[in-house]
Formats: sequence, structure tokens, C-alpha cells
Amino acid sequence: MALTGTFEDVSCAELLQMLNVGHKTGRLTVSQGEQKAVLFITDGEVARAVSRWERGPGLVYRLLGWKSGEFSFERTDEPVMRNIEETTEALILEGMKRFDEWERVEAEMPDLNVVIRQRAFAVNERFEELSPAAQAVLRLVDARRDVATIIRESGLEPTEALKAVTELLGERIVEEWNTPSREGDVLVTEGKLPVATGAIDLRSSTYFASGRRLSRRQEAADPEGGESKDSD
Repeated sequence: MALTGTFEDVSCAELLQMLNVGHKTGRLTVSQGEQKAVLFITDGEVARAVSRWERGPGLVYRLLGWKSGEFSFERTDEPVMRNIEETTEALILEGMKRFDEWERVEAEMPDLNVVIRQRAFAVNERFEELSPAAQAVLRLVDARRDVATIIRESGLEPTEALKAVTELLGERIVEEWNTPSREGDVLVTEGKLPVATGAIDLRSSTYFASGRRLSRRQEAADPEGGESKDSD
């Protein structure tokens, strides 16, 4: 059995239910832009879920929140090392529970349609200091997704994901972003031009640092500005 389609035609939950009812065994590959994940199905049950950044039940919960994307299922009898013990039905029920909680959060906080982006040079070595939830959320911040979409696709409990967004804002790692639009060849924004934030550290920048080192070597070789001479 080969099956392909998009999540605009069938939701991830409906797809998993279909494979479960049919007791299918194989590999389900899903993608959305640069994001890609693979689910291994055994006799209709999701036995393993892996992606570049995540694996296990949490990944399935995140995929259940996708409103767009593509999928492809192919039969295979390859052995699978399980990282999911929950039944497919339990995974879907938990996903629906999170969606219900998400709707409550969305109703209580109407500003979740705000788009956020990473501030320039604000993360660097600080990434490992962030909470796991904040790390998961930060990977979805791309100056295109709004807070609502990020929370829905994070696979986290909505309140936990919202707390992670608050953490990133509080640490000034992300900021609100007025998404630009194009009119002809001119880039315009609604209201005001976006303000560039975050400082460029010229000491750590390869181009400027190398230029400064070269200048210092030249000055050391000939402080009067003449041609440098090789020493014996």
C-alpha cells in the first residue's frame, strides 16, 4: 500500500486513525517546509517517531497540530526499535485534550496572532541555558509563525508552551515582528519600519577581527608606515 497526500485534505489525526483501523505496518514520512519527521507504524500502532530535533510521543503531539504539510506512507517490514508505548488511540486523545486546552488559552489571550522573530546575536551560547520547552519553541520562531501557530505546533502543553514564549521574550531572545510585505520592488511595512536590535560584536566577527589583527601586525612591523622588513 502506497499513500500520499496533504494535511489540507486529511488531518494527521484522521490519517493515523485510518492506518490504525486498517492495521497497517510501514513508514509514514511527513514534512512541512524544512521540517521532516518519520513515524513507524506496526500493526496500526505508532511504534516509533523521530525527527532531527525530537522523538517519541511529544513529536506525535506536535504533528497532530499541523494544519498544513505533506505525508507519504509506504509498507515496510523493517524491524522497529520502539520509543512509544502509548496506543495510537491514546496519542490522539491526548492530542485532542491539548487542543481543547489550547482553545481555552487562545480565548483568554487574544494577542496570540503576534508574529515573533529571534533578535540578532541574542542566543549564541545561551541556547543550552534555556529550558527544554523554550528550546523547542525557539526552533519554531522564524519571523513568519505567530505565537498561536508556534504553541500549536510545539507539541507541548499549551500553558507550558506559552510559558516558554514568555521566557524567551523576558530574556529578550525574541521580539515582536511586524511582517513586511512587498509592493513592486519596494519593501514596506505596516505602520513603521522594523527596528534592528541586538549589537554586533566586532571583536568576534571573523571579517572585522581578521582585519583588525592584520592592521595591528602591520603597525607592529612598521610603526612609521613604511614597508615592513623581515627579521633574521
